[in-house]
Amino acid sequence: MASEKKLGNRTLKILEDLAERIIPSGGPDYPGARDTALVERMLERFGEFPIAVTGLKLFAWSWELAPLWFFKFRLFTWMSPEQQTAFLESWEQSRLMLRRWTVLLTKGVFMAAFYNQPLVWEKIRYQTGKCYRVVKGGEGK
Repeated sequence: MASEKKLGNRTLKILEDLAERIIPSGGPDYPGARDTALVERMLERFGEFPIAVTGLKLFAWSWELAPLWFFKFRLFTWMSPEQQTAFLESWEQSRLMLRRWTVLLTKGVFMAAFYNQPLVWEKIRYQTGKCYRVVKGGEGK
């Protein structure tokens, strides 16, 4: 795979685990991160820019090592999915603004890539080229 060459297997696993915790797969109605190969799609877009790939590596490894800094004594990818979710939720609900912002940034990175896919557009009924809906008996709103 091209993504393994750009990032390496371990970094790819970190990003996939993060994406899966933020946008879970397997839902009956909506696709998730693994369903849409989200990390692969991100790498397709960022792959042409070496600085962006380096940024993704730093981003991924900062999350991988984050539990060690807070005395969890394990890496992010060593945690079970439930523990990963609990860890991210603890950061999201932290009193420290930096932790909350970090989770918000992480969600933003993955959500921007996720909602920029035709499969997701179809599920949320997004129509390209239209910025308003036609109202019966009127122009548009």
